[in-house]
Amino acid sequence: MTSIVVLGGGPAGYVAALRAAQLGAGVTLVEAREVGGTCLNRGCIPTKALVAATERLRLARGAAEFGVLLGEPRVDLAALLARKDAVTAQQRAGVEHLLKGRKVEVVAGSGRLLDAHTVRVEQPPAAPRDLVADAVIVATGSRPALPAVFDVDDPRVVTSDGLLGLRELPESLAIVGGGVIGCEFASIYAELGTRVTVVEMLDRLLPLEDRRASAALTRAFAGAGIESRVRTRVERLDLSRPGAVALELADGAAVEASLVLVSIGRAPLTRGIGLEEAGVELDSQGFVVTDRAQRTAVAGVFAAGDVAGPPLLAHWAYRQGAAAAENAVTGAAVEVDPRFVPNCIFSNPEVASFGTSEEQAKAENLPIKAAQVRFNANSKAVIEGEAEGYIRIIARADDGRVIGASLVGPHATELVHELVLAARAGLTLDEVADTIHAHPTLAEGVGEAALGGIGRGMHTL
Repeated sequence: MTSIVVLGGGPAGYVAALRAAQLGAGVTLVEAREVGGTCLNRGCIPTKALVAATERLRLARGAAEFGVLLGEPRVDLAALLARKDAVTAQQRAGVEHLLKGRKVEVVAGSGRLLDAHTVRVEQPPAAPRDLVADAVIVATGSRPALPAVFDVDDPRVVTSDGLLGLRELPESLAIVGGGVIGCEFASIYAELGTRVTVVEMLDRLLPLEDRRASAALTRAFAGAGIESRVRTRVERLDLSRPGAVALELADGAAVEASLVLVSIGRAPLTRGIGLEEAGVELDSQGFVVTDRAQRTAVAGVFAAGDVAGPPLLAHWAYRQGAAAAENAVTGAAVEVDPRFVPNCIFSNPEVASFGTSEEQAKAENLPIKAAQVRFNANSKAVIEGEAEGYIRIIARADDGRVIGASLVGPHATELVHELVLAARAGLTLDEVADTIHAHPTLAEGVGEAALGGIGRGMHTL
């Protein structure tokens, strides 16, 4: 029986362990904290539980528009946070149940590579334990990046980990970093009544998304009372006043808030776990260098998830972990393909994308055509009172094959998957347009956008 040691129990690690066990390997999973990693315990799941709560709050506030009179809704913060914690605990228990059911041994402790086939687990007060295996899969994840200016021991300056642990709403919140994490928390806390300011060093919010999407979210934020300050950075913190933090910006302005969230990205947890000593190559940012089969430079050592570099997404980690397990157990070379990774942002409005963007196509001199429909032309969106935003499909100019998309608006994070599937299947705009979409649905907008892209739009001019 092939033996596998998986170092880290987050999305990449636990999926790798489950897949390896499914293939008949004997698997040991080493995790210093909770199984499920950052995503389940301190990231995706608790954050989206908060998103779900604020969506209900927003719907309640807008109910009068539909003739439903509820009065002014109130937030029971203790109940809201208790549900967040309960959802997280339920999901974590589910993962633990799966690991137990597949007979994966879970070892609590901090693991370190001694060589390509040996992991030493520190588990005080017990003596260290050495695990020997045919292959090792490194999936230790990442942590919030914290530049020196924010590296202070002060409860008024937190990362996403600290913000999810709060039990009181801050009166005001300054978010440093206008990426995915920053924009999701901006939407959550603004809906809960906190005054929010987002500071972004680059020229726009969501700098990795299409410029149209960034502009749409910025407009929506302004409408929600969220202030966005771009093209500037924080030079220093003034912590001299009790109960407040002043961010002194490079443009000479200052932002004062009762709490500061630092969300400028994440750093891989690759240092101090024996990787370099074992010969595993790291890049300049500390990520493990792998090929598309998740193999490292050391035979028998694989890496998956955040440690293997961007995009740092749980669903990408799932795919990498499964591929690493299959290759480690069978000796195959199953490869992952980053072209079909959806990026989903649970802000208000939602933003989603995948594949080739218009900016990327321009930089690569790739001729494309863009097919778009706005949600105000979609019956279901108008019915739901969420008619802002659009669906924009990117296709090759020569053969019309779908190669990317950008969506802003209601349930964009769900709708994007039809287009990911279309691209993976090599479908053209004609083929997407010829797929019958039920009426009235939001998904109908995908078909209408494709129709517009081939000059056959029915519900838009």
